[in-house]
Amino acid sequence: MRISAVRIAGACAITAALALSVAACGSQDKKAACDNLQKTITDVSRKGMTQVSDPNGLAQTYSAGANTMRQQGKDSGDDKVEKAANDAASALDSLGQQVKSIATSGSTTPQMPDVSKLTNAGAELKSACEG
Repeated sequence: MRISAVRIAGACAITAALALSVAACGSQDKKAACDNLQKTITDVSRKGMTQVSDPNGLAQTYSAGANTMRQQGKDSGDDKVEKAANDAASALDSLGQQVKSIATSGSTTPQMPDVSKLTNAGAELKSACEG
């Protein structure tokens, strides 16, 4: 049961850490990229919640989402959005690896993934999309 709680926490962490209220100003490319980033975050969160008993699948979902976010950041045409999307993608990749590692560690001590990088990246992404 401990591992399931950790996996659920990891899956829920995305929604909490990367929640965006996208109100992008500026170019249409930037607005479209921010809207797409919001959709990717939502999609990854939803899919992740269905994979709480499959840490390898969850890590793969996070990795695929991270790759999509990197491309969406690049497509924005905005340096701040691209950097923020890349930072969020790296944090998402890291979270996936943490969830996988915790699940396979065999430790009897409850462990929670560190979502601080993801939280900071989410704030950066929100700021980039709003600014």
